Formats: sequence, structure tokens, C-alpha cells
Amino acid sequence: MGNEEGRSPEYSVWGTIELRPPVPVTQLWNLTDQDAFRGRLDAAPHGAAGPEPAAAASQASWEFVPDDDAGTDEQGRPRAVRHLRVNAQGVARAEVDSRLRDVAASVGADHAFHGHLRYEGYVGDDGEIRLHGDGGPPEWRDTTPRYW
Repeated sequence: MGNEEGRSPEYSVWGTIELRPPVPVTQLWNLTDQDAFRGRLDAAPHGAAGPEPAAAASQASWEFVPDDDAGTDEQGRPRAVRHLRVNAQGVARAEVDSRLRDVAASVGADHAFHGHLRYEGYVGDDGEIRLHGDGGPPEWRDTTPRYW
């Protein structure tokens, strides 16, 4: 059931983090074009802007959402990304950490992360995950009420 710390080994993670300023797509190609990330972190199409998924939006569980104000290049690809949107279930904490560290490293220290992701484990632990522009690991902040 739980791991040695009494925490769930798998989590549901959801929410949206805004990237300020928007990040040029070229900085993120290593995350969306490599075989290791294909199917794990996708880019939403131009016109899917906004922190909440549209009804016709991609069903990817990890996706970059374009900044529609930045427009598209000559091939119709978004020029910049404004949000990281996540809706993943049954994912290991180590995998979440790995993906978020890769995002933070690709985004770079000259950008800030606004907002947080929520998480919930099957053993009752829940909270929020915050990214910091210093490239450090994601911060998992437990918000489970404690009664003692």
C-alpha cells in the first residue's frame, strides 16, 4: 500500500502553472521532441490557450499550452508557451519530480513559475507542488489536516 514513509507511491497530480514571461518554444524542444518525452509531455495546439483545458483540447496528461499572443512561426507552430497543464493519475512521485526538474531546467532561471499543482495519494496524503526558478527540486507541501 504505502512506502516506508507511510506515503502513497502513486499520486494524482493536476493543475496549471503559468510561466512568466512566456517561454520560447525553442527552449522546450528538448522536452517535446525527444523520444524519451514523446507521449509524456506534449504541446497543445495554437488556439488552446488558457489554463483550463477546452472540451476539444488534447487529452495529454502533461502538456505545454501556447501563448497565443506570441503567434505562430511559418510552419504554424506556436512561438511561445505560457502554461504547463497537468492532469495525471497513478504517477510515481519520482516520475513527477523528474518531469518537473526537466521543465524547470529547460525553462531557465530567467522565468518564474506562478501557481502550483495539486496532488493526492491513495493513503490520504494531499497537498501542492511548487516550482522555483532557481532550478532546485519541486517543493511538495503537504496540506493534509493533522489531528493530534
